[in-house]
Amino acid sequence: MSKLRMPYQCIEKAGKFLVAARGSSIDLFSLDDLSLLSTWKFPHAQGLSTKGGTQSTTKNHSINMLETPALDTEPPHTSPAAKRRKLSDESSTQAVEAGERKSMTKPNSRSDSVASGLEDPAFITLASTRGGQHVIAVTGEDKTIRVPMPKRPCAITITQDNSTIIAADKFGDVYSLPLLFSELEVDQTPGSIATPRTESSSKPFTPAANELTVHSQRNRRALENQKAQSNKASEKPELTFEHRLLLGHVSMLTDVAAVDIQGRGYIISADRDEHIRVSRGIPQSHIIEGFCLGHTEFISRLCIPQGKPNLLISGGGDNELFVWDWLTCRLLSKTDLQSLIADVLLEYKAKNDGSYPKDEIKVTVSNIVHAKHADWNDGADMLLVTSEGVPALFTFLLTPDNILKHIQTVKLPGNALALTTYALTPEGSIIVSVDSIHKPGSITDCRSEAEATEPLRLYMFRGNELNNKSIFKPTNAYDEKQSVKLTNLLYNLENLRKRDGEAKEFE
Repeated sequence: MSKLRMPYQCIEKAGKFLVAARGSSIDLFSLDDLSLLSTWKFPHAQGLSTKGGTQSTTKNHSINMLETPALDTEPPHTSPAAKRRKLSDESSTQAVEAGERKSMTKPNSRSDSVASGLEDPAFITLASTRGGQHVIAVTGEDKTIRVPMPKRPCAITITQDNSTIIAADKFGDVYSLPLLFSELEVDQTPGSIATPRTESSSKPFTPAANELTVHSQRNRRALENQKAQSNKASEKPELTFEHRLLLGHVSMLTDVAAVDIQGRGYIISADRDEHIRVSRGIPQSHIIEGFCLGHTEFISRLCIPQGKPNLLISGGGDNELFVWDWLTCRLLSKTDLQSLIADVLLEYKAKNDGSYPKDEIKVTVSNIVHAKHADWNDGADMLLVTSEGVPALFTFLLTPDNILKHIQTVKLPGNALALTTYALTPEGSIIVSVDSIHKPGSITDCRSEAEATEPLRLYMFRGNELNNKSIFKPTNAYDEKQSVKLTNLLYNLENLRKRDGEAKEFE
């Protein structure tokens, strides 16, 4: 068995547990002893077609996994049967029949899935309620947030009252749906925009030919198939749960945040076209309060510091991190990130006898997380930042003047993928998911087994710096056949960057 471990593309703290997604499976760890408690596997990975996923649990835990019927992996075949050629021998006839049966299978059948946990659909983001009782998992390939969604979701957040999920999709729309939904008839859902049930046309299709004008057996079958196809109702999925359209962008959405301040709720959304939109909360989300303009590249991450709801930290493809007073849409400060990333990458390139110009190093912010350092500087606000394909964690202090001051660059044993905070001690703890498959600083070159590392690591503040304390030890191994799919899953934010010839907005 390979010594390389499957990395976790996203992690989330839920109460006293850590929820970590690897491919299409979710592992649950105890934050008390860092042990693996259970694994939830997507129904496709278990060969299920009628029930939600199951768990193999080794210890009791209290996180609710919402059960919904899984999508049928093999929809009924509705196209007309292919015409059979007359062949002289029986073996040829059997071969044709076998070919017909093969053609009836779904083109993207999951029968070749492997045990590494990378079968489609892979999870792309996680969120949990503030009490840690519920976890929301989002898949990208089958457009699902544990229930079917009309378009592919890319970012989610939960309202302050833990009752509503706000989901942004890649087509520019933001929806809301209840955390604990109940299946309803579409016409009983007030304000719902779910797809209505399709009714048969009042005038059924009548072909020019009929049974009196068609005589051969083959043509009769063709006529029957034509009627069946023409009168068939639309097969659009019926969304039998409440969901509402809140707002829309004209560009691909990348992140969304919900915040309450001064007795009013707001939704802040970012897109690929350098816009940060500030909208009122539900039910007035169609009202735009303003735009935070200043980015010249895509925006990938938004962060609102806990205890300072009037501030917003944003980052993406620009060389700097931005600090905003989003209520007034005013830019407060910018902090350089590109030079810090360049120092890390050039060091790794030098070790591998490689180099490239420092000014060609691109910034692709993948995580911005706020941490409250209780025992340092009277409860200092720390911002933890990672960039795609960079084996480092950058820590910043948010000063009283709302400026990000660089404190430390923590070198990691692999490219940073995801991180979350946890108050294990008064000083605070950080859990980091690292790429255990690719070499540090690369998104294409794979490690050798001699360079194997564990994918989850725990860091703790000591004074004003982070120190590595311990590691989680999952049991899953990595299958080398899945390297291409894995790269696309772990590293996709750089695709948001506009290439030569694509329109850019400078406002």
